[in-house]
Amino acid sequence: MKLKSAALVMLIPSLAIASDLKQGENLITQFGPEFSDYANYQPFTMNEHETYFKIWKSVERGFSDHYAINVGKIEKTTKTLNAFKASQDEPAKRTCISHTTSSAEKTKVNGYDAISWKSTCELDKLTITSIEMAIMGNDHFYHLRKLWKFPVTDEKLSEWQDLLSHTNVCDTTKSQHACSAK
Repeated sequence: MKLKSAALVMLIPSLAIASDLKQGENLITQFGPEFSDYANYQPFTMNEHETYFKIWKSVERGFSDHYAINVGKIEKTTKTLNAFKASQDEPAKRTCISHTTSSAEKTKVNGYDAISWKSTCELDKLTITSIEMAIMGNDHFYHLRKLWKFPVTDEKLSEWQDLLSHTNVCDTTKSQHACSAK
């Protein structure tokens, strides 16, 4: 399945095709109209304190089934990707009856350091599964999370992991992080 790329542009609450990139760093995601689940989600956007949030909640299940992208300025508190993962895992460790998380899978995204992981939390009869990706840009920190508060099939999990694995960050001003012409 071929998906059209879209750019999530800093502080602008819209998606644009890759040819409409803004000056500087851009997050490119394939979550758009051609993705199988796209029509099942309703978007919300917030710009607050130099942080951009885009959340798509399920039309049917609300925030029990959502996809979130957070883009923020790199701050001293965002020291390392592993420290960020630990900060995401900590509340689940305290709250869940049973919490499992995979090791951070380290990778490069167009020359930027990135990690991805999967977590599962059991709370009585509730199962919460999330897959996450964090990318350390030069100017911004990018965090993507898909979360289900119900059992999810391996097929659906795999489809979303594939979507996250095709996420890209590029910079129109730096050749080492060049933006594709596609």
